[in-house]
Amino acid sequence: MKWLRQLSIYYKINGIIISMLLLLSIIIGFIMMDTTTKLLDQQIEKRGAEIAAYVAALSSNDILLDDNYALFDRINQTKSNTEDVRYILITDSAGRILAHTFAGNLPKGLPIKLSLYPKDEDGYQTMKFSSNEGPIREVIVPIENGAIGYVRVGMSEKSTQQLLSLKLYEFFITTLLVCLLAAMGSTYLAYLIIHPMRNLTKAAQQIQQGNFYVQTEIKTEDEVGRLAGVFNEMIESLKEKDFENNRLLKELRAKEEIRTVLLNKLFTIQEDERKRISRELHDETSQSMASLLAYMKVLLSKLTDEKQRVLLLDARNVAINVLGGLRKMAVELRPPVLDDLGIVAAMDKYITNFSNQQDLMVSFFPPDEKLIINNQIALTLYRILQESLTNISKHAYATSVNITLEQDTGSIILRIDDNGLGIRSGALEAARQKNRLGIYGMKERVELLGGNFTFHSISGQGTTITVIIPITCLE
Repeated sequence: MKWLRQLSIYYKINGIIISMLLLLSIIIGFIMMDTTTKLLDQQIEKRGAEIAAYVAALSSNDILLDDNYALFDRINQTKSNTEDVRYILITDSAGRILAHTFAGNLPKGLPIKLSLYPKDEDGYQTMKFSSNEGPIREVIVPIENGAIGYVRVGMSEKSTQQLLSLKLYEFFITTLLVCLLAAMGSTYLAYLIIHPMRNLTKAAQQIQQGNFYVQTEIKTEDEVGRLAGVFNEMIESLKEKDFENNRLLKELRAKEEIRTVLLNKLFTIQEDERKRISRELHDETSQSMASLLAYMKVLLSKLTDEKQRVLLLDARNVAINVLGGLRKMAVELRPPVLDDLGIVAAMDKYITNFSNQQDLMVSFFPPDEKLIINNQIALTLYRILQESLTNISKHAYATSVNITLEQDTGSIILRIDDNGLGIRSGALEAARQKNRLGIYGMKERVELLGGNFTFHSISGQGTTITVIIPITCLE
């Protein structure tokens, strides 16, 4: 019944009203036809009984005197004066026909001998049979309680059937006219209901498309009119909410733009500061330490006391270790190879050093073709690599790490997989509340470049970090 649910209310209202009228008309038609038929049958029987009683009252003497001519004349005149009388028979007490109104033979189907019984409370008997001329209703009235004979009057139902057909035809025409008027009325009623609902539907569609400046016309004060009024009030409320939402959205966008600018400046300042510190460590502090080692070497050549030589050698070894640490720090703060040879070489060198220092198997799968990306993207990828490997060495207890760098159509993809312990549910939120924002910092760096950062971890099964950054600017 899916089609019924999809049917318009207009057709549903018309269908229900007309169907109910048709059903009511059929019921009334059956009742009327049954009642009319019974009434007509009663009328026919009464008329037949009156005619038979009249003939019986006048025919008793003629039967006793065997005056068949008088009987014949009387019944023929009576038949000719009454349209519904098909025939009149007069029989003796034994049922033998004494006179009849038939010009020739009796019609087929007409019973000759009858099982006669005393009259009932109405004073006559009735029987109905079919003949070659149609249905006949016969009324039998006894003459002198049947002692002399009986009068049989056959009443034709043809006129009754014609009258009944005429009444049924009139009823059908009346029903058709009533249904037509009902259809017109239901159409107007459906219009009164559906037209404002269609307006409400159109207004709702406009609201769905973001137009909060529509209004529905209120023409009535009934339920539909009140619904339209409530709908207009709802539109006004939505309009105010939309205005407030747009204002808040503009403020949020402005704040987001400010936040983006501040984050960009923060990362830029951070990298500039790292670059400056790296340069100072390399150019000034490292040079000073190198000069100090040179002076120590000169002093070693001039010392003759063995104890002093041992102390100076120990001090020189400490200075050498400090110089190595400073150079390592300077490289990690801003690796020169990143600017000189590119992201692939810088990542490969960092991974090799990290693997050797942490005793961790790290596999690097760079792209086959040469990557051409801007400094900002390269620096972001390098920092994410540093942060990820640092987190793995501190928290994951992994034995192997796979790092893949590849270039797809319009974007560069970095994927870091480890086989460590993974991160249990709720650990990231706890880290954020403790202001340990390493992962969130990586995410912010990627989103500032219009990229996508995903973090997938299953406790006991390792962690996967995927970074996708669109290549928007080529060097």
